[in-house]
Amino acid sequence: MQAAHGALALTILGVAIGLLGWWQQPQVTVADAPAMLPSLPVAANVSSAAVTPVAPDYSALQTFRGAAVDGQLRTDFKGRLVIDMQLRHWIDFHLSAQGEVPLDEIVALMQQQMQQLPQPGQQQALQLLDDYLGYLQALAGYDAEAARRLVQPGMDDLEARLLWQQRLRREWLQPLAVEAFFGAEEQLDQHTLASRRLRRDGASPEALVALEQTLPEPLQQMRKESRQLIELRQQEQQLSQSNDPRALQQWREQQFGPQAAGRLADLDKKNQQWQQRLQAYQTYRDSLAVQGLNERDRERLLSTYQRKHFSEAEQKRLPAALSLLATSSSD
Repeated sequence: MQAAHGALALTILGVAIGLLGWWQQPQVTVADAPAMLPSLPVAANVSSAAVTPVAPDYSALQTFRGAAVDGQLRTDFKGRLVIDMQLRHWIDFHLSAQGEVPLDEIVALMQQQMQQLPQPGQQQALQLLDDYLGYLQALAGYDAEAARRLVQPGMDDLEARLLWQQRLRREWLQPLAVEAFFGAEEQLDQHTLASRRLRRDGASPEALVALEQTLPEPLQQMRKESRQLIELRQQEQQLSQSNDPRALQQWREQQFGPQAAGRLADLDKKNQQWQQRLQAYQTYRDSLAVQGLNERDRERLLSTYQRKHFSEAEQKRLPAALSLLATSSSD
């Protein structure tokens, strides 16, 4: 495991949400512990009476997310940190707030909750968080060209990146954490690579079906549901682009029910209003750029505009939202 990286000012790429948190979690075991980190048990059949959950005030996140907290931070009956997909979901939930809440505030909030755990779980949690952030920072610095020089000739970018990810995980995290956080995900990655190789080599449909059947049943079901969701999303996008709100509403009611369709319509309206406000701000910002103002005056006017037209939480979202707006406009 790498030494603690310390600095909190990380530039982290999108945090991948963990797959199949409910599937096949390892049995409770104790890892071989390095000097700086006591034994870490991987979660499995831990009874609710033996678990100490942490339930702090999440208002700092809910002000802009409006969502329930995903995942759990907990210890077992001996006070040891429970390492499972629920813990990874809990960390990723907090980290997904980047762009709206500064990273140092997010990390401080997680550390505050971890400090409420009993020992040795408290130190285990703090160390694991530091290791996980280090892994994400290293992953954000991934250089495809450098990676290709380290892998076999002819290996494509996807395969090189997946191998790079797996190596980084094992450099930064203990084996039990790698298995708990990424075990199912890596199994799917290997399946994806094998499928790509078969398709590249002109394999028959029967060979692809046989490969699919090598996956455990829960993973096969998950992939089937994912494909169905993708198909639904594509149908929804086609209806959205048809400029026929009534047809879109009817389709949503058939797929999700009247109440959910109504919520989706409300969300569409709010998103449209948000995009209009972003575009108005962008137009105002661009108009200042051609007026020959000095940097100080321009920033003062922009700050005034932001305070007038955006809430405090929305102001934190502006940099990321404007970046997405610029990307979508260029497509």
